[in-house]
Amino acid sequence: MKIIKVNSKNKNIDKFTKSEWKKFNEERGYKYNEKKHSFAAFDNKKVAGFISFKINGGAAFISQLIVSRKLRNSGVGSILIKKFEQFARKHKCHIAYLETSERHREALKFYKKHNYKIIATLKNNKFHFNWYIMSKFLK
Repeated sequence: MKIIKVNSKNKNIDKFTKSEWKKFNEERGYKYNEKKHSFAAFDNKKVAGFISFKINGGAAFISQLIVSRKLRNSGVGSILIKKFEQFARKHKCHIAYLETSERHREALKFYKKHNYKIIATLKNNKFHFNWYIMSKFLK
């Protein structure tokens, strides 16, 4: 067997991985059906904030949540996270996850205010910062 470095965007590799993961999941009775979603908040036709997330198997994962610097602490982030949680519940999600770093102190405080709890700390992770995985059970 020969191992070579390849571009991960290769169509044959993409086709192979999709096919093999589908077989693997079917063998084990899993329904892998990840879907990506996003919402944007607007203020006078200007984007004020944005949230993107994935849903799969009853779990929702926030990929990014960002609010315009000028509109932070104005409620835009709270509106977006509530919309996300409402959408996730509607799509039968029982838990939500996200990750943030020690450098994002405002974000950490924001998520804690919205009842997200740190469930894991990844020490000296990306960019040599501590990162936190947070979760919240959706009732």
